[in-house]
Amino acid sequence: MQKVSVITISFNCELEIEPTLKSVIAQDYPQLEYIVVDGNSSDKTPEIISKYKNDIDIFVSENDKGIYDAMNKGTQLATGDWVIFMNAGDYFFDHETVAKVFAQLEDGTELLYGNHEVVYDQFSKVKQAFPADHLWKGMVCSHQSLFVKRELLLEYPFQWEDWRISADFHFIFNRWIEKRKFQHVDTYVAKYAAGGLSETSSIPSKLETWAIVKEHMNTPEVDDFYKKLIQYEKIVNIPRKLLGAKAFELLMKWKNQITGGKVK
Repeated sequence: MQKVSVITISFNCELEIEPTLKSVIAQDYPQLEYIVVDGNSSDKTPEIISKYKNDIDIFVSENDKGIYDAMNKGTQLATGDWVIFMNAGDYFFDHETVAKVFAQLEDGTELLYGNHEVVYDQFSKVKQAFPADHLWKGMVCSHQSLFVKRELLLEYPFQWEDWRISADFHFIFNRWIEKRKFQHVDTYVAKYAAGGLSETSSIPSKLETWAIVKEHMNTPEVDDFYKKLIQYEKIVNIPRKLLGAKAFELLMKWKNQITGGKVK
């Protein structure tokens, strides 16, 4: 049986951390290691984590240089065959998620991913992951729904000094360029709260993604795709700013319903 290291990164997240801890601890998978890396939180986060110390294999709380630095640190502490990052505010889809995913593992796979659900205040949106050959257009899955062989993460740590928003995409895209084996399983892996850095900074995120892709695919097709994508983000940001978060969410929900998107 494959050993899986689940890593949770936290910092001043007392309102989000406990459901994440409970979700990981509830996994019905015997070969699971749990590592929590806290950035020396000054709120009640460490106190809440300590309630679950008997179910956490490694817990550190110390200053770091940001989320990707902490994720690299967590990888160094891990001993599993596989690593998945389930950070504060993220949850496994259900208590059998890890078992379901690894029951489908194929020989030679190095990056194993599934589908996910984004949780907004007023609705949820379920998203099907794309084939890996779509990676030149951006992330094909959420990082919360991706299991990676630990030796890959040790060999290629997140380059957070170069890519402040998209270091995870940089890692994943370059492994695809190297023709590493990706496997998609049609299983929902994660739920996570909307409003992460790549969403709140959508245009800078897309600009970083574009630059990462252009390192290997500097073509007119790539440029045309990202110019259109960034223009779309600019248009979308107008009602987001004008309407406010709640009204914009209702607009998103209505749009997905009439266009056939999967909402709950």
